[in-house]
Amino acid sequence: MNGTSAYRLRGEIEGPRPLRARDGLVVVTGWCLVEGDAVSPPVRLATTAGNLALYRRIKRPDVPGQPALTECGFVIEGRLPPGVYVACFQAQLPDGRWEPFNTLSLVVDARPFAAGIESPSTTGKVSRRVHVEGWAIAPAQPTRELTLRYGHQEIPCDLDRPRADMPAAYPEAPHAGRSGFKSRVILSAGRGPLRLKAKLADGSVALARTSLEIDVPTDEHHDARIDFGATRIPLAATRNAALPAPTVKTDRPLNVLFILPGSFASNSALHVAALANELSRAGHDCAVAVAHDPETLGHHVAPLFRGLLHREAASGVTFANGRGPQVVHAWTTRENVRVLAEKLRADHGAQVVVHLEDNEQEILALSLGRPAGELEKMSAAELDRLVPPDLSHPRHGRDFLARADAVTVITDKLRELVPAGRPCHTVWPAADARYFFARTRPDDFRQTLDPGPDASVLFYHGNVHAANAAEVRELYAAVLQLNRNGLPVTLIRTGLDQVDFLGALAEEVAPHVLSLGQILHHHHLPPLMALADIFVQPGASDAFNDYRFPSKLPEFFTLGRPVVLPRTNLGSQLRHGIDAYVLERADNAGIAAAVTELRRDRALHARLSQGALAFAEKHFSWPRSAEALAKFYAALPA
Repeated sequence: MNGTSAYRLRGEIEGPRPLRARDGLVVVTGWCLVEGDAVSPPVRLATTAGNLALYRRIKRPDVPGQPALTECGFVIEGRLPPGVYVACFQAQLPDGRWEPFNTLSLVVDARPFAAGIESPSTTGKVSRRVHVEGWAIAPAQPTRELTLRYGHQEIPCDLDRPRADMPAAYPEAPHAGRSGFKSRVILSAGRGPLRLKAKLADGSVALARTSLEIDVPTDEHHDARIDFGATRIPLAATRNAALPAPTVKTDRPLNVLFILPGSFASNSALHVAALANELSRAGHDCAVAVAHDPETLGHHVAPLFRGLLHREAASGVTFANGRGPQVVHAWTTRENVRVLAEKLRADHGAQVVVHLEDNEQEILALSLGRPAGELEKMSAAELDRLVPPDLSHPRHGRDFLARADAVTVITDKLRELVPAGRPCHTVWPAADARYFFARTRPDDFRQTLDPGPDASVLFYHGNVHAANAAEVRELYAAVLQLNRNGLPVTLIRTGLDQVDFLGALAEEVAPHVLSLGQILHHHHLPPLMALADIFVQPGASDAFNDYRFPSKLPEFFTLGRPVVLPRTNLGSQLRHGIDAYVLERADNAGIAAAVTELRRDRALHARLSQGALAFAEKHFSWPRSAEALAKFYAALPA
């Protein structure tokens, strides 16, 4: 307490010490009076960051020595920037002067990330498939990414939308005026409380709850029979085994930049991410450039590489040692990859390695609905107008391959497309050993599918597009045929349908197919795959299948179930009846016959389960694939 020769102040600040303002809001209570004066003086809180004025008065009959019952109690409330302050509490004397009556320490915490939903509503249940709009702000720094989360769904949002009302509410945040957001797509099927997840400018993650409950029963990507509100039955947990140390730790680290034609959500990205992680663990510095949707990097668990967009890479890529890329690994000859790789070669003098994983010209023909021979006869100008950036140009792609310093292929059949004399290396894909391993069947969960005690479950994950539509239809037709024959079979399917591949078959086969839609995080698949009795890869030897290596095959084998597949790509190197069940054609008739035999011959089922595991152990390993790739890089002529 302090005073002057003419007046004497008495006052106290009440509450825990030191004073703490959580969430940036300062609220202080206390009392103050001038001895002998029946009028309570104005009070304020003075700091180096600014002053906070009296918020309201409180009657305090408990304060002794008052000349009359006065409202000497007070509340001071307001916001201050985060920090630690000397808080000087002052009262205004009758002669107008401000005098301190108490001094304390004050800690002001930063205001947390907060959000509000304004459309479709602020509270209650939302069952319509609509866009969600509102505001989201972390006062201390901008928000770089924002997603809506409910149930199993995670929906990205577009940011930087104007909000004229927010600067007044968050005067300390210069970015408050652009804190609006809108979901990028309408709500998908799912059920649960709505939360917002933000990735902030410093890389940290923040969450905010809302008062909305999402209850969207179904959409075009989810089977209408799925009950998102049903009692949850957990699947087996991941073993979380620690990854072994790299066999070889390099003493000559390389700067390696991979270029993908799409996002981090593609099958190609699974391969590139696994190789980049293993190369990084061996001491190399890796980055991966994608064409769009950089937020899909979050689909990968603890990536050890840097992710960036094509446009960022085009403006210059610098690695930790201050140098640019030494190796640019172009993942296929697709146009957007080719253009960026050629620029980086010119800018940095990097060696360009081109990876082949498909017969690109067959994919182009199937995607455009034109025979490859017809495309070859077109002029360069016609092709330039026709070929989109994410497909391979027949002429530019061939020239790009001819100028490459080296080539990698996913299967040896693709060596036919490699220019003579060009260094070439085969990189087989594998499966992430942290999640893909021999798993027992989760029967408690499987009972919820109600397939019956004598039913068999098949599992197929992957998108359906123009190139594989016909063969996936054969798988569905086989499921229908088996059920017609009195052999109950359920197909569990994940992935998106980019084309209508079922037609008239759709309605009749629907009761035997459980479609789970797109599973965004690949490591969530193995517990679901463990529900299966048999894995089937449909198809036959043709211009598409002979030149590919389906990404799901290593994952099928490592789960320890019989694998049914055609005698093409990997199937041409397997022993029928030992490693897998190999068909000349994995079509309707062939698949139905294979599943029927495996159902009836339990010894064969057990033998092929063990055979799959043995083959996977010997041939599928990301560490071994990455080690061999690093040796290939190192052997390239300078």
